[in-house]
Amino acid sequence: MSNFYSFIFILLLYIPVNAVQAQQTIRLHFLYGSKPAKEYKEVESKHFGGLKGGHVNIEVNGRVLDFLPGKCPLFPNNKKPSGGYYINHGISWDTANTKWTMITIPVNPAQMQQLEQIMDSFAKRTPYDYAVFGMRCAAASYDVLSRIGLVKKMKNAKKVTKFFYPKLLRKKMMKWAVRKGYPVIQHEGRRSRKWEADKGVL
Repeated sequence: MSNFYSFIFILLLYIPVNAVQAQQTIRLHFLYGSKPAKEYKEVESKHFGGLKGGHVNIEVNGRVLDFLPGKCPLFPNNKKPSGGYYINHGISWDTANTKWTMITIPVNPAQMQQLEQIMDSFAKRTPYDYAVFGMRCAAASYDVLSRIGLVKKMKNAKKVTKFFYPKLLRKKMMKWAVRKGYPVIQHEGRRSRKWEADKGVL
């Protein structure tokens, strides 16, 4: 084999390996809504939202971006928000005993850099308030993903109606992940609670 062809062969081997090494990922975490199972009502507590509750957040390089309530007004006060974005260094729920889904999403270096800048900026100054009839965790998470080009952009009012609670976003993102071939990991919660189901999603 000539030196030229040897060089081309080595180059073809190197490029895919280098591309895999350069690939970065983020994680989209969903906690399922739940309520006490019938026979455990005296020992299990009610959770905010019940079966329509739960939570969603975004993990980036070990940091977790959460959109959380403050006073949780009916309508947002964006000039003086009481709720907003926070950065945590781990998942806030009990991952051993709750029902959850994790989607791993590949991003390019530009998207990763932009996402980290958004996280720092939003945690410092939230762009909108958390409200019952306003942006909440699902709509807010979609907003962040849309800002780096992973999903299409839409107006906040549309995000609020389309993703009023986490299951609506979870259903969309799980189908999207399966279509893209992205890893989806699920964990069942303890039997003392009745958890949301994902019928017809996977």
